[in-house]
Amino acid sequence: MLKTEDFKNLEWYYKDPIMESWTYVAMGMDNLKDYDPASYAEIKKKQGLLLPEQKEMLAYVKENSARLNLDWGQVESGMADFLQKFPLALGLQVGWDDPSFIFLYLLTKITKPRVIIETGSNVGFSSSFIALAVKENDNNCKFYTIEPYLSYEWKAMSFLEHSGQRKQKINYSKVSGNCGPLAMVPADLRERIVLKTGYSRDVLPGLLRENKSVDIFYHDSDHGYRNMVWECASVLPQVPPGGYVLVHDVNLNAAFQQMFGERAGVSIKENLGVFKKIDNDYTIDGQWLTPAENAALNDREYADKKTKLESSPKEIIIQLGAACALNCVFCPGKCNKAEFKFDNFYRKLEGKISRYLAQAEKIVFKSCGSFFDSEEMLRMIRWRINCIELSFPEIEKVYFTNGLDLTAQAADFLTHPRGICGREFGVKNTVNVALFASNSRIYKMLTRSDDFSLILKRLEDLLTLRKDKESLKINLSFFASTLNIEDLPEFIRLAANLGVDKVDCSYSRVYSPAQKYLSCFFKQKMTNEILEKAGNLAGQLKLAVNLPPKFGQETYPEGVCCAKGWEQLILNAAGDILACDSGAACGENLQEKSFMDSWNATYYQSLRKDLTAGGGCFKHCFIANPACVNEFRSHVCAGAGEKQNIDILWADNF
Repeated sequence: MLKTEDFKNLEWYYKDPIMESWTYVAMGMDNLKDYDPASYAEIKKKQGLLLPEQKEMLAYVKENSARLNLDWGQVESGMADFLQKFPLALGLQVGWDDPSFIFLYLLTKITKPRVIIETGSNVGFSSSFIALAVKENDNNCKFYTIEPYLSYEWKAMSFLEHSGQRKQKINYSKVSGNCGPLAMVPADLRERIVLKTGYSRDVLPGLLRENKSVDIFYHDSDHGYRNMVWECASVLPQVPPGGYVLVHDVNLNAAFQQMFGERAGVSIKENLGVFKKIDNDYTIDGQWLTPAENAALNDREYADKKTKLESSPKEIIIQLGAACALNCVFCPGKCNKAEFKFDNFYRKLEGKISRYLAQAEKIVFKSCGSFFDSEEMLRMIRWRINCIELSFPEIEKVYFTNGLDLTAQAADFLTHPRGICGREFGVKNTVNVALFASNSRIYKMLTRSDDFSLILKRLEDLLTLRKDKESLKINLSFFASTLNIEDLPEFIRLAANLGVDKVDCSYSRVYSPAQKYLSCFFKQKMTNEILEKAGNLAGQLKLAVNLPPKFGQETYPEGVCCAKGWEQLILNAAGDILACDSGAACGENLQEKSFMDSWNATYYQSLRKDLTAGGGCFKHCFIANPACVNEFRSHVCAGAGEKQNIDILWADNF
């Protein structure tokens, strides 16, 4: 017999809920009809307005129940029980606009687990549905949830913004000030949950030692590729046959498909991934190296001059095409073809490269022009990587741009990391802006563009917005040619006045015969004098600067075996692997073989062997071998596999 006093402290869940879809009737609708007829009538009226959505949702549930091989009789019974307690939650917009939450309830209700572990409860949307089934099953189930934060501002919870955009009714009087984990969970359901405060990597191992069998595991914490696979790989050995591994937001990366796609893992609405374990021996290889461990192994393999590597690259450079409004005199040529777009890279290559992005220390995005154009930005935001903030927040991300695209949207993208994981790790971004000149006159001569002032203003705005130099470094690039080398000291002065972190100066390369006399090789004495002056000025202004080697010096630093063949891989969005920054192709394409097979292909093993012997590209790279700056051949770039006839180019009349 139900007692009135049992429900008085829960009345606000149905009389005045935080959001309408979260109306919770602890006593059940049938009992509410007698206990509070007015509230019952009001809820039934709202339920009637939801009938079209509920009809659509029932079809959705039926379709996916069949895919999950659930008994429809049990599902129907569970749905009826669910609607007794959450009468307005069977719609297209539930809590955080996630209709897949209903399956958390159904799987728990039908399978009657004894141990459940959830990672990432937030305010408790999914936790409430699981806890309701745990309460109704009443089989002493232990339901653990892991959540790192202790106190959080309601206004910072992204579901408020999302729900507001979707016009859900939110009672803002109940979402002011701070909240703790599971703040949305009704009191009688909260009693069914054991909250473990901390990050899953710290808490989960202990829970697995305490509970040898986990019937349902639900990943909803940091949705980064590495963390998602680590959690599932850690738990799976303790999931018994017939148990489930559930993954929320599977659409954010390729992890769920890679882990379970071949073993009948089901993705519901590309949002909730459901895997039922049948094979007791099925495990996931999730024990790969962290960035620090991979870097240490890579360093050892470089020191030993191994040609076939177990480590993956420490630095992965992704070259993307982009529209470019500039027409620079030293440009190697346009490369804004559609196949080089970020979207193409994501669809074709993300599954193959994600694991190795997770092991890298640095991920670099390069383009031929405006990297942060609207199309690329929207795709990257939809991927929710915030340029891989979500998946790899602690890894340094580097972006190269001509500066025209540093709009307010791009600046916000760079200066405001999203998600708990971004705040947890401390995001590290670097932006390299190719500016080339200290004033609009020289800039226009180099680029045929009047946009110098616009770029400078956008750069100043970005510098104003950044909160600290640890999370965002801003560098300026200067390609020294005979047209602008004398401007380098003023460029350094401009950089210091702006407050950027560093100036990277390199010699412009010769990509075509028409660019020959742009090379500083033909103004060696003046170039040396300017470099000396620029270096002294940078020291006085306390500005970091990278300068290329001077010409005709009596001694040079001893050349070292270039480590790029061991620690760096360049990839364009079509899957072509490039040998170095020059853009020379090596005949390998990632669409044709696995990442490590490409990384250890014949070309790369031969390259490492040549570099060890002091040959190959080492001979003409004044980054690794500064003395070769005195050879004209070293200033000529072969381009994408087309070897320039250096003798003919050199013999051209002066």
